Amino acid sequence: MTGQNKVQHKVASEHLTFLKPEKLGRHYHRVPAYIKELTHKYPRVIADYFLIHYRIHCDLHEVHVQEQLKTSPECRYRTEIGKLGFSIDRPLLTELLESYYGGVSRADQDEPPVSSSETRMRARLGIDVSRMCARILRGGTPLENIDESVGTYEETHWGCRVELIFYSQATGVRSSIFLYLDAQVIDELTRHLAEDIPALLTEPPAHRVSQLPVRLDCVLARTQMPLTDVLGLKLDDILMVRLLDRCEVHIKQQKLFHGAISEDDGSLFLTSLDSVKNQ
Repeated sequence: MTGQNKVQHKVASEHLTFLKPEKLGRHYHRVPAYIKELTHKYPRVIADYFLIHYRIHCDLHEVHVQEQLKTSPECRYRTEIGKLGFSIDRPLLTELLESYYGGVSRADQDEPPVSSSETRMRARLGIDVSRMCARILRGGTPLENIDESVGTYEETHWGCRVELIFYSQATGVRSSIFLYLDAQVIDELTRHLAEDIPALLTEPPAHRVSQLPVRLDCVLARTQMPLTDVLGLKLDDILMVRLLDRCEVHIKQQKLFHGAISEDDGSLFLTSLDSVKNQ
């Protein structure tokens, strides 16, 4: 063999996929898409938690799953499925803190020192958000226990980091929450993937069609007001409305069910569904 024995290409190194021998033959390559699918399936879980407990409005904007990690989590937890890590961008943490305790940050102080209140708030958020995310990733199964006594210097191999980017309606700022998953948690997800594949392959076509996602819209409140008042609405105006005793559930414009709203573990649920006859 003569000449150059190296492969020449124009692809940047950060865009290359490096194969790891311990991952061959497993469904590790499907984990990022699997995580995104589950988080997009329940986009309001964490946002509703922020609204109920901290009275701030934010929406889940994007989800990224990163396998090449350059940072470490601020909080670490040991659970029955493995170790979880948690971090939060400071703008979002500050907004939650100010909404919960009151007060505002000084405009002339870009990076104030970390206070004990921020540390306590981060620890509280870490436990709550980790529980909610783990429940989503496990298909609704909650964690039985979560141990905070994981040392900062305890060696942990983080398999990936899930970045949840939220858009704050009050400040217009995008901030992220980061959930770190260790190798044991990744193995748990690949086990779920391995169990789901045979079921999908054996399902008849008619059943697959019945499993297609359908968007349901829930009407929580209604009000009537003159058109002049509607045209006069401005940003940050507050409308006094009363929640409906029986909420309406629609598919597009078609009324489908009546139901009641209940809350459990920071999530909202529709209960007591009654069908509505088509008129």
